[in-house]
Amino acid sequence: LLLVTDPAQVLHDRGFEVPDPDDGWTVCELVTNCRNSQQIARLLRRRLDGAPSPVIGPEAVDLRWVEVPVDGSEDAVTAVGSELARLLDDEERPSERVAVLTFASTLRDRLRAAGLGLVPWEDRAHGVLGENVHRVKGLEVDTVVLVSDRAEEPDDLLYVGVSRAVSELIVVSPEAVASRLGLRRS
Repeated sequence: LLLVTDPAQVLHDRGFEVPDPDDGWTVCELVTNCRNSQQIARLLRRRLDGAPSPVIGPEAVDLRWVEVPVDGSEDAVTAVGSELARLLDDEERPSERVAVLTFASTLRDRLRAAGLGLVPWEDRAHGVLGENVHRVKGLEVDTVVLVSDRAEEPDDLLYVGVSRAVSELIVVSPEAVASRLGLRRS
């Protein structure tokens, strides 16, 4: 039996405890981030206490921020639509390699209702995944468009959202969230 866990991604208090070596478990610590590109791994390390990236690893395709105002869900919908048009139409990215992730179901639902082709986890083979970060813990995709219309998001949710992106991260958010992540206007 192999049990893998990341204590930085505890989103729900369900009573789970890491097994104790005294109970016969062998415990190993993954000390290097092997999922994310160099730039995304560095962001996770510097801003959200993630594991260091390997000395040599792939470069990010893109890591950037698109500003929207606080409580600007309509602005967020417009910005996400523009990013998806660029990714899917201009750059011809496969839709199954792109995810639009939010921190709140209300914003996720607004984005899904906007006709952007976003689909829930269960239908991810039929469009761009549009979910909140709670539902995608453990998943990874090439490109993540991480969307917030609030001034602050909890670090654990930021960690999960950012760390889903393997090679490209586009943050659509108010300035306070981008500042927390160390991002500047592109």
